[in-house]
Amino acid sequence: MRVLWFEITVPGRYRDDGAPVAGWQDSLENIVRGCKDIELSIAFDATDIKSAKEKEVDGVHYYPLVAHDNIIDRKFRNKYSAWNRSNKIIPQAVKLIEQIKPDIIQVFGSEWEFGQVARYTDIPVVLHMQGCIAPYNNALYPPGYSINDERVFAGLNLKRQFWIWKYNHYNKTRAELERSNFKAVKYYMGRTTWDKQLVELFHPGARYFFCSEALRPSFIANAQTWQPKTNKKVRLITTGCDTHWKGMDTLLRTAHILTKYGFDFEWLVAGNMGRQRVIERKERMEFRDNNVKILGFTKADKLTEYLLSSDIYVHTAYIDNSPNSICEAQYLGLPIISTFVGGIPSLFEDQKGGVFLPANASENMAYEIMSLSRDKIRQQQYSDYNMKVARERHDPSNILKDLLSCYQAVKEDTCQ
Repeated sequence: MRVLWFEITVPGRYRDDGAPVAGWQDSLENIVRGCKDIELSIAFDATDIKSAKEKEVDGVHYYPLVAHDNIIDRKFRNKYSAWNRSNKIIPQAVKLIEQIKPDIIQVFGSEWEFGQVARYTDIPVVLHMQGCIAPYNNALYPPGYSINDERVFAGLNLKRQFWIWKYNHYNKTRAELERSNFKAVKYYMGRTTWDKQLVELFHPGARYFFCSEALRPSFIANAQTWQPKTNKKVRLITTGCDTHWKGMDTLLRTAHILTKYGFDFEWLVAGNMGRQRVIERKERMEFRDNNVKILGFTKADKLTEYLLSSDIYVHTAYIDNSPNSICEAQYLGLPIISTFVGGIPSLFEDQKGGVFLPANASENMAYEIMSLSRDKIRQQQYSDYNMKVARERHDPSNILKDLLSCYQAVKEDTCQ
């Protein structure tokens, strides 16, 4: 079966620099690459790569597409309107489809332009859900925050003010593009009750297939598992912090409450926090003064070390589908404290794999952190449960089986 994927990011094997550009997509590619029944081609947006060329690596064919042909598009139009990117890159994608003549097309992400290819081909297109712009835009700013906080922080920096305005408009056009994608695509692949509900809402009558996300190989191959700690100082860890909807304001307020009550802890945050200064200004306190250490970009092997040395994984998001950060922590066996939002409730049951809380509930989160950190028996129970469900959910053989079942069902449906 000839399968063509469309990805918005550059595949790691193509880039070959070790960066986790799209960790779970690269991991899914590793699983599919070993299947003799699939001839895989991957097309991707190579806008940020100079001199991108077609090539084959370990049997996978890579086709870079470029969403701009001049500096005005690259610097302005493509970052102002998702439709401009779509108008530039979709003709290239359609031409490639005609060249390859795949049996199945798989598009990653409802919120990106590649879903538009369904309008120009009779070959079945499966849209693999990631996030979803409509509910994400509802959580674009935390309670009490607005675009004005970004503008105030930017001050007289006209370049930054222009970027804020452009980003806001671009998000609106992405929402329009996503609505158009939902109308065009009949087949969907997802992994949570949340994304299934959204598919059925936005495209009544669409067919939905379940397929779990693939985790990075370093987590699958890791023989170590998490164990309760005996250290006096409690170590918390959170992964992913670049957007407001990840709830970094909640994290800071929770850390402040823990600090105020004399709780002995450190809170590691893996990732780059682009809105750190905006949050600190708004909350009138700093992360570093509340025992929060921002680690910046962290490679998978090092992140595994941090996770295994931590007591609890904490997720503070206002919206999320099935964040790999929680899945990776579960796979290693960490107890979880998370907000009850989006698709996260599909990942574990409350009081079995961890504790669920409402979003923006810093006081409750602080209490649950202190309570769970003192209860080693409960930690071990959560750990055992998480390893069991996560290792079954992310088993590569199960993922490949679900993927092939989806492909076969779609192919049979279109042949009727």
